[in-house]
Amino acid sequence: MAITSGHTVICCDRNRRGGLKTIWLANTDDITSFTLDATAGSHGYTTVTMTGATLFYKWEFDRGTAGFTASATRENGSTLIDVSLEFYIPKVTGEVNHDLMELVTSCGITSIVESYADDCADPAVTYMFVLGWDEIFEETAYMEFTSGEETTGVALQDANGTAITITTQQGEYPRAFTGTVPIS
Repeated sequence: MAITSGHTVICCDRNRRGGLKTIWLANTDDITSFTLDATAGSHGYTTVTMTGATLFYKWEFDRGTAGFTASATRENGSTLIDVSLEFYIPKVTGEVNHDLMELVTSCGITSIVESYADDCADPAVTYMFVLGWDEIFEETAYMEFTSGEETTGVALQDANGTAITITTQQGEYPRAFTGTVPIS
């Protein structure tokens, strides 16, 4: 692949928002495929096909605590992208610990995330991205539970909850997703 165009930063790009609005997680084994967006200049998927009646599940988190990073490194002629998804679930409960154990024991996770950043249209459309699947590794780019730091705090006003990190290495930067997330 060669450089075929430049990149323009417009006013709307300077008025951006950070963080994630929504996180959906699925077992990677429940996904059959993603359909590539054939639009020129696109780096995305338009649909996801699930096996049977399987779905993505929405994971709620404290406002202002969720985001992802994608950091590329090149070595010996190959580039890998380290992708990390982080979010915070408030309050330590048995139900939270049950849900955490599902992440801990998962055999591979794929995520679709919705950011607060938008296209500046009226009405604005937010951007979504696929983490844990790409066109090089496909389903073997799955994410894994990396850490879950849980604390009850010690003082009455201390934080009480769990900071979760799910990571992977992909062969590409995360692709945009313009389809409908299959949820219940």
